[in-house]
Amino acid sequence: MKKILTFLAALLFVNISTAQTATDDALYRRLTAEGDDSVAALKEVLARPESVSAALLYVASGAALKEKHLKDSGFLFYVARFRGQFDREMFPPTEAGGDSPMVLLGALQQQMGSVVNPALMAEPKVFAKVLAQVKLWSPQVPVDYSPGWAFSKKGNTEQAEAAFQAGRKKFLGGMEGFCMLLQDDAYFAAFRIVQDYNLKSGSERPSKAAFDTAMKTMERIETEKGIEGIALKSKK
Repeated sequence: MKKILTFLAALLFVNISTAQTATDDALYRRLTAEGDDSVAALKEVLARPESVSAALLYVASGAALKEKHLKDSGFLFYVARFRGQFDREMFPPTEAGGDSPMVLLGALQQQMGSVVNPALMAEPKVFAKVLAQVKLWSPQVPVDYSPGWAFSKKGNTEQAEAAFQAGRKKFLGGMEGFCMLLQDDAYFAAFRIVQDYNLKSGSERPSKAAFDTAMKTMERIETEKGIEGIALKSKK
């Protein structure tokens, strides 16, 4: 976990430090510090998550995870994605291709997601609370706001809002159903076997037979509840 957070911090600093405001740069440095400084900076982000750039939301998610605050980490991680979608339309970046800030955000999404998603799905009640928070969140653009990258002019507010709303609707459409499935004890038990099979190795990894049985259980429950989850999607 520490290795991943170190990678994220270095990646973020190299790519957008020159485009951040002095305030955001100071916040980034505090989030990636150790001890009380990081905790205090995290509290500041949680007090105004609607006004923080996507990259800093990802870093704050990492700081929360480091402090074992899974609910906060999950919430910040998910809204970072939607902040990025909004800002891409609202503040079209001047850099494109491999230099686009969207490449950085994609890397942050992938790296953080490989840690945050499994942790949340292993805690269904926390997962449900996170999704409820995400449903209520909306991006704001304070006067001194910076997306963390260079842009020539602001885009259309309505288009930016539409991109954000569409992205969140699609996300919640899949995640809320899956979260409901995880509340079922039999489904959750089967899911944990599948999760361990995919994430663990050696003697800790369940057998292929246990995996296949778990997938059949998940498929049955998904079919009964009329909710497409991991098992039914795997058959497409």
